[in-house]
Amino acid sequence: MNRTKTRGNSGNGNSGNRAGILAASSVVLLAGCAAMDPDPRVATARVWVLQDDTNTQRNQQTNSNASRRASAEPRQVDLRTTLPAEPISTWPTSPQNHASATANTHVVPGTSDRVWSPNTARVSFSEEGADFDPCVSRDGSKIVFASTQHRSTADLYIKRVNSKTVTQLTSGGSDNVMPDISPDGERIAFTTNRNGSWDVFVMPITGGQAVQITSDATDELHPTWSPDGTQLVYCKLGETSGRWEMWVAEVQNPSSPTFIGYGLFPHWCPVAGTGADNADKILFQLSRERGNRTFGLWTLDFGNGIAGNPTEVCSEPSKAFINPTWSSDGQWICFAEIPSGGSAAANEGLTGKTSSRLPALASLWMIGSDGTGKVNLVGGNGASLMPAWGSDGTIYFVSNRGGAENIWSLNSAGAIKAARGPVANPTQRPVANAKPEAEATEE
Repeated sequence: MNRTKTRGNSGNGNSGNRAGILAASSVVLLAGCAAMDPDPRVATARVWVLQDDTNTQRNQQTNSNASRRASAEPRQVDLRTTLPAEPISTWPTSPQNHASATANTHVVPGTSDRVWSPNTARVSFSEEGADFDPCVSRDGSKIVFASTQHRSTADLYIKRVNSKTVTQLTSGGSDNVMPDISPDGERIAFTTNRNGSWDVFVMPITGGQAVQITSDATDELHPTWSPDGTQLVYCKLGETSGRWEMWVAEVQNPSSPTFIGYGLFPHWCPVAGTGADNADKILFQLSRERGNRTFGLWTLDFGNGIAGNPTEVCSEPSKAFINPTWSSDGQWICFAEIPSGGSAAANEGLTGKTSSRLPALASLWMIGSDGTGKVNLVGGNGASLMPAWGSDGTIYFVSNRGGAENIWSLNSAGAIKAARGPVANPTQRPVANAKPEAEATEE
């Protein structure tokens, strides 16, 4: 899937391959177009993908790869989210707010989907720039996230969950995004373009000297840790395949990674041995190979260096499911849902300045790891994306509900009850260490 690398244009014929992945926000890809954003406040090439057109773009991919290897200029790519397949000019001209949370439950007519409207609380407080890519420490006490609150390039910050005090972890003028905290809480894996292409690095959670894990000429993104903290899974734009590939590397010996399949934004299950024959499970998004090619959610089993048992958890032809993440007990999956809204053709050749805001519509959902019990967490107008699940059942996510893009939280206990529905065994699929649902705390 190389549309992320071929569809941009910043004034020369080879710059399109830069438009692929990240900077002023992070992580999504859905369907439609990529467009460069010259706004210095954003300083990023925006990528919005609803559709996978790998084969038709492969020649452009090859030419673009050759071009950027000859340039030392850091590439700015935005992984933030997805653009509905409509021209950017049709987006709303003012930020959209979510409907007020009502903490009730109902079933969507004509489906088995349950809707649960939770109480939410604001966690980060940037009024300029954007806060995005949240990840939570295993003990639930700290959040690490990327932000452009202080300058046009993205840095990593850490804060206590219940504090407004933030500590900056990276600096230097490059973009640093997609952090993931190790199981022991001592290290952070992240993605940076400090050496030109996007690579995976690991640094102490206090900041400081970072160790480079990947160094290919192509882009590597979105690392997450294995349950024992010895390995990382990440996605990579294959130079030969022209598709997004998933690889596993040993942190102490990353020079010989293992290819495990095609897909984007892999997320290692935090609980070991949940797959067949005591293998681990890895969650990821993968586009269909026919029709409108929107993304669905999949898992595969990985053990003893072998990947297998690919399983589709959920998908819908008219919607893209992205940003998947596990609950701390590995029994639930949270993700963002974006309507496809049409074909990518509406955005063919679209270049120039694009909006710095999130898509007009993106809702947050959860589903059981077995594909049952789908529940809507946050809907309404506006965008809610990039969920991260804390050990106490709190889900952190990015939203523009207050105007600026900040990190918010919600308690998932009520949603878990709604997802289970009327079951004979009320302890079926509980939320691990979930705290009781609190009163409304929306700010």
